[in-house]
This record gives sequence, C-alpha cells and structure tokens, in this order.
Amino acid sequence: MTLYLYDMSNSTGVSASPYGYRIHEALHLLSLPYETELLSFSQVARKFSKTHKTVPVLVDGDHEIGDSWAIANHLAVNHDPDNLLFGGAGGYPLACFITRWVDASIMGAVNRIIVKDIHDSIHQADQAEYRDKQETRYGQSLEALHLTGGDGLLDFQVSLYPARQAIKEYPYLGGDSPTYADFTLHSVFRWSRLTSEIELLRPDDRLRSWIHRMDIWLKID
Repeated sequence: MTLYLYDMSNSTGVSASPYGYRIHEALHLLSLPYETELLSFSQVARKFSKTHKTVPVLVDGDHEIGDSWAIANHLAVNHDPDNLLFGGAGGYPLACFITRWVDASIMGAVNRIIVKDIHDSIHQADQAEYRDKQETRYGQSLEALHLTGGDGLLDFQVSLYPARQAIKEYPYLGGDSPTYADFTLHSVFRWSRLTSEIELLRPDDRLRSWIHRMDIWLKID
C-alpha cells in the first residue's frame, strides 16, 4: 500500500518544511513508495480542521499520524524490519536527543535569523497571519528582525559544537550511515537554504562537508 504524505509548500509550490523534510528523508532511507500533497498554512487548517494543526501528516492505510517524531516512530515500528531508521536499539536515544535538541534550540535560533525570509517565501494569503504571530512573539517588526538577524549567528554556530564533535570520528551523526538523527539536523539546513540566502555556517565549518555528504546520499542537487 502506498503511503500518503501531507507536507507544507512555499509560494512556488515546493516542499518547504524542516519537519516534512525529516520524513521525506526517512522514507528515502526505507525505500518506501509514497505520494505527497503540498498545502499552504491556511489549507492545512481547512484540510484537517481540529485533528492536526500543522503538517507533516502521514496516512498509512487506516492510520493518520501527525507530528514528525510520531511519524518516524510509526515508520520504525511498521516499515523498518532492519532497524535502519534509528540505527538499531542503541541509536534510538541518540535520535531522540538530537530531535529534542533541534526542536528546542536549533529551530528557534534559525527561525529568528531568517524569519523575514520565511514570511516572504510563504503564500501571500498566509503572510499577514504569519507576520502578526512572529512580531508578537519577538516584539519587533519583521523588518527590524531582519536587520538584526545576523546578531544571533555566532551563538547559533557555537551551539552546533556537539554535532561537529560527533562527525569528527564518523561520517554521519548516526555513525557509518545516516539515521533519523542526521535527518533531523539536516532538515534545518535544507529548509534554510531554500528559504533564505543567509549563510548559517562559516566557510570552514566541518558541518559543511557533512551537509554535502547528506545531499549526495539524498541525491539533492
């Protein structure tokens, strides 16, 4: 049975969600056939009403799963007999840690840095609501945030120290091959470069080579 994935689109109709990218990459790893429907922010609300506030949402037969971490666990239990997604039982705590770390720290930092570019990339019909939400969150206009966005770059780069250390001995966070731990962090950079021209990493950052390896593995140009 083919899986069905609902994901977020930007104004050009391209998949543009870091959380969605995690699942696309997980499905790629597991070689699972699936179809995708891309939705704007407002379309998500109309499509799912009160069941899901955002995407990704995976439909697998009678199961409808929201939240990327819940989807990853569903895939691991139901479609991963070789324990590839988390790299075996020992890899599950690592994937869990990386996911919580990225969600709690990394995503917020990147959002702050590129928030104006995110606004400009989404569907025009959703921009006013997004602007209001983000300006309330930060207490500044998006334009002011854009001017000072670079102020957080150094702290963001320093916060990536654990990931740099992890890839000193292994090519991937998951070890010799990528796992969901890699997908979670890679999705942030994949989303950022599609959305913004701001360079998040220094030219000599070790993570650049890891991102390149991930791109090659995923066959991303």
